[in-house]
Amino acid sequence: MKSKILPMRRILFIHGPNLNLLGEREPEIYGHLTLAQVNEQIAAFAAKCQIDPVFFQSNHEGQIIDFLHEHRREAAGIVINAGALTHYSYALRDALESVQLPAVEVHLSDIHRREAFRHVSVMREVCLAQISGLGVESYRRGLEVVLGFLARKELQQFLRETKSVDAAYRQCVQILKRDFPKYDWAGIYLVEGEELVVHNYIGAPTPHTRIPIGQGICGAAVAEEQTIIVADVNADPRYLACSLETKSEIVVPIQGRRIYGEIDIDSHTPDAFHHHDRETLEDMALDMAGFLDEQTPK
Repeated sequence: MKSKILPMRRILFIHGPNLNLLGEREPEIYGHLTLAQVNEQIAAFAAKCQIDPVFFQSNHEGQIIDFLHEHRREAAGIVINAGALTHYSYALRDALESVQLPAVEVHLSDIHRREAFRHVSVMREVCLAQISGLGVESYRRGLEVVLGFLARKELQQFLRETKSVDAAYRQCVQILKRDFPKYDWAGIYLVEGEELVVHNYIGAPTPHTRIPIGQGICGAAVAEEQTIIVADVNADPRYLACSLETKSEIVVPIQGRRIYGEIDIDSHTPDAFHHHDRETLEDMALDMAGFLDEQTPK
């Protein structure tokens, strides 16, 4: 039986004034998709992330605020395109702050390349991020930012409740693979002497179960003690081929008192990793490192 999506996995997608006219309103700016088509694309992506999207559009400020109040206890986060309300509605800003849900402000067009009044957002400071100018992709990336916030909170809660290092590694990988469909291979390598040894992963079997530190992208990240993002693995001479399907990769060291290992993510999508991916993975690696510092004798 397919498990039911829990209320805590519900995300609100809110469209503000005039977005009901998408497809006919200035298509050279907002595109040719109707609002229904935008929502269909968001819903398809949300299903892959195993979340329940709830859509709402209104041309009235008060109705949007009422909607936020009504759903504040059943939702886990918010992705909002407030339209022109973005630039002056302190009431909506206060509502976003009051409901205490992680929110991301999104826009179809690049508001910073348009009229001067659109450059100002009164909501930005109460949102996790502002994403604009990417069309429907703005919503998808907005959802990824919210999921990154929730993923870190979930991992932090798990780390508070466990003493098992193996369980912590396993839980970290499971959360990442569940929430981010573009993470086609998610795993953790651990430092053992002068090598990295694969510990826990979800995805296709890898031939590279042991990698000398300094070799490959994984080995370079540990040797250099920094995150490495590769937009095109076939263009990077360091890449150790694991799968013909892999197109891009991000590797994040788990570094506390020492480097314990790294989070390694492969994607079948070229240039799949963006600033919010790096931020989420580095934050989760930091949480893991703090936990490992506590569990490891000095």
